[in-house]
Order: sequence, then C-alpha cells, then structure tokens
Amino acid sequence: MIAAATVHFPYMTAWPEQAGPEHRDATHRGFERIGKAFADADVETLIVFTSEHIVNLQPRMAPAFIIGTGAVHASFPEPQFRLEPVARPGDPELACALVECLYANGLDPAHSSELQLDHGTTLPLQQLKVSADVRIVPVIINTLFPPLPTLRRCRELGAAVAAALRQNGMGRRVGMLATGGISHAVGQPGMDRNDPRFDAEFVDALVAGDLGKACAYPDSALDARGNGTHEIRSWIAAAAAMGSSRAEVVTAIPYVPGWYTGVYQMLWESL
Repeated sequence: MIAAATVHFPYMTAWPEQAGPEHRDATHRGFERIGKAFADADVETLIVFTSEHIVNLQPRMAPAFIIGTGAVHASFPEPQFRLEPVARPGDPELACALVECLYANGLDPAHSSELQLDHGTTLPLQQLKVSADVRIVPVIINTLFPPLPTLRRCRELGAAVAAALRQNGMGRRVGMLATGGISHAVGQPGMDRNDPRFDAEFVDALVAGDLGKACAYPDSALDARGNGTHEIRSWIAAAAAMGSSRAEVVTAIPYVPGWYTGVYQMLWESL
C-alpha cells in the first residue's frame, strides 16, 4: 500500500506567479515525486481523504464522513482557480464494499453516488498528474460545520479503511491520498499567515508515528490557528491507514510569501 498527503490551496494554480521560483519549483517537485510514486506502484484505485468547500456538505446536512460510491465523479467548475473540470471515474464496487465493511465494524459513514469534487480533490489530482484511468473513491470529512468528527474518530476511520481493504480489497492495487492544509484560515482574519511551529510539530508527530500526539489538539487549538486547520483530519486518517509504514516528508516550506501559507507534502510506503 502507498499513501501521500498534500496541501490543496488554490493559490498554487490560480496565482502561481505570486510565489518565488524556488518555492514554486519545490512544490512542483513534491507533486512530481508523489505522482511518480503512485504511478510506479501502478495504483488502480485511489482513496482520497479530503475536505471540501460547501459543494456537497451543507448546513442542512453535514455528516461526519461521506464516501463516494458513484461510477463517475463530476468536478465542480472552478475556472477562477485554473482547474479543468475533469470528471473522474469512480469504483462503485470497492466503495460499496468499503461502506459495508465499515458498517460491520462500528463506523457509519454516509454515502453518495452523486458527489461533486471541488478543488480540495481536483487540484491535487491535476498537479499529481494522476492518470484518467485511475478510479477515485472520495472520502469527504466534515471540517466545516460543527460539531466535527473528533481527530481520534478520524484516526479510527483511517484504521478501519485499511482493515476493510485487507478484508475485501477486490484485488485492487489501492493507494491513498490525503488532501488539505495544515494551519491556515479561510474567509476570516489571518488569511495571510499560518503557524509554522504548529505545522512542524504536527508533521513531526506523523513522521514519528505518534498519532496520539497528532490527535491531542482540541478543536479550540485548531480554531486558534485558523478554521482551515481542521483539515488535518484527512492527514490523520491517511497516517492511521498506513499504520507502521515508513513516513517521509517530501516538502516542508514553513511559509510562502504570495501564497500566504506553508507547503507540506508527505509520502508513506509499505515496509
């Protein structure tokens, strides 16, 4: 099994020129490294732990987790971010088996055959150059509308997904991708800053395999570092799914002027 995690902020594609060339190049090298790792592993289906931005989740209906079971996942049009609205093939057989296995083991995700993918998912897939033949199973985690699933519950989700794949992976070569920022704010004061110290501490915990530490932050501590910081839930799920597999930091840029955040990317490969 192989997994990766990456930021997905749209400044990278909407306004790449606002960052310095050294930061742009380092970010693109990170995407290239991860994309090559997925290609070398001949991944057939990619499970994407992701957040989203009021495309599928709404205040009237905000489950903790939604698994996309559709045969095709349409892309929500976001031309302002210079993203092509490319529909991605799903893997309904594996997705439904995943839902059933999670139900049997104490987790109750919602499921939808009509999810739309926004930049939280489409941007990383585009930048990683994931082949159009690779099937996508999105797992959307509610990071928007409190109460949110706890960090520990997201850890349990990741571990349960890995157990489900071991039990009934349909013979697929499966990879996992976590997308989302670490510390950042969206639509509130502080959008021009992140917290590099927090980011480094969180990434170090994942590298050390210390998910207890990674899950120890109360929501108030994440709020204090920006509402987008709740997206670390996706990273925790992927880390939990990979268990004791080796974790490597691919990119670690504490702060990118012009993009107004840090750039972090990680890769896990099975021992």
